[in-house]
Amino acid sequence: LIPFWVLCLIITCMMLFHHLLCTMLSLRQSLLNGGKAYGSMVMSNSPVVTELMGQVGYDFLLIDHEHAPTTIESGQGLLQALSGSSKTEPIVRLPSHDVVYMKKVLDSMKLPGGVLVPMVDTVEMAQEVVASTRYPPAGKRGCAVPFVRGSGWGMTLQQDEYLKQCENDLLVMVQVETEFGVTNIADIAAVDGIDMIFLGPMDLSASIGKMGQFDDPQVIALVQEAEEKVRESPTCLLGGFRPPTRNVQEMFTEGGYSLVAGSVDMGLLREAAKQDIKGAGSTI
Repeated sequence: LIPFWVLCLIITCMMLFHHLLCTMLSLRQSLLNGGKAYGSMVMSNSPVVTELMGQVGYDFLLIDHEHAPTTIESGQGLLQALSGSSKTEPIVRLPSHDVVYMKKVLDSMKLPGGVLVPMVDTVEMAQEVVASTRYPPAGKRGCAVPFVRGSGWGMTLQQDEYLKQCENDLLVMVQVETEFGVTNIADIAAVDGIDMIFLGPMDLSASIGKMGQFDDPQVIALVQEAEEKVRESPTCLLGGFRPPTRNVQEMFTEGGYSLVAGSVDMGLLREAAKQDIKGAGSTI
């Protein structure tokens, strides 16, 4: 029999090894190996804010092109601002599913990193997303490997190295945000090449006429249905935004989330400014 203290030592070493392994891997590989990730969203379109947030320790920053004024050109500046971080990876949320826009985003992004496509409601849409991230013959991504930032302008990575990195270290995520999408979510999760389904509780609540009513029983039931169906998938991970009614620990444990975006840069700035003026006002 193994002495109890030896068993405890073995378990501790295994846990430390797993943690070390996850910190050495790309975000995608870490998540596929059971890791968890917490991050924030950048809507300010500011390279200064992006660079600052990349230094505080987030696992990822979700760079928004959907609701923010970010463009392909300014978005590349945000990616460059984040490149100085030794820990934080970029995930770019596209405005919609667009093959050309996806191509430009991927060409501008140095991996490891990820992409998130909003409003994906069907298997066909999910398949199109995957195809837009892959070069022929597996997909339909246009090729300019030697001349784009993604490959280090053809100087950092050779073509074969870059193609291997795209295969291993590009996290492909789709966002399910409607009641109709939830009816198809199990089949979307089964699409080859979809690493994660990302839930948007605000749009999910809006899709049933209850925008932002996160405590409403119908909204709770819809989110829970989506979560359960994704958790049942043997290959697809669960991610999402944290609504104000939930805490991060609960989402990672009971909720079964692998990745959570829990804040927005503009919200953090707004609340800090409100607290600042409140504190100053009490002394005047």
